[in-house]
Amino acid sequence: MQFNTKRAAQLVLSVAGICSLSLPFTQTAQAQQIRNLCRSNESSFVIAQTKNFLVSICGSGDSALSYVGLDRKTGKAIRLPLTVDGSKNRGRYFEAVNGEYRYGVSVPGGKNGTLTVRRNNSVILRQALVQQLYFN
Repeated sequence: MQFNTKRAAQLVLSVAGICSLSLPFTQTAQAQQIRNLCRSNESSFVIAQTKNFLVSICGSGDSALSYVGLDRKTGKAIRLPLTVDGSKNRGRYFEAVNGEYRYGVSVPGGKNGTLTVRRNNSVILRQALVQQLYFN
């Protein structure tokens, strides 16, 4: 299932408008916003963040095509074509390869997901997705 970015923005604005009636709810709604790294003409399949990274799985129509990652500390970003696009695992796992590095995003059931980076098949980073929007 693809994610309609414009419709999501309308929903966020609607929720923010409702939540603005009470200050604590407004703070909660703002804290839960996750930055989407997909281009405006792309569909979003996963939008997530870990302690140190922002991640989006982007594509076209019903096809996930790209992994986009952003280091929240340095601001460096990477965009890679997916080598595992989620089509064979119900959209629960996506992977992209950059030389000896593999970037994997696991979203089992839409909750408790992880970002895993491997170098030559050794895990060099594993972080829980602390916030995520998963569209299946």
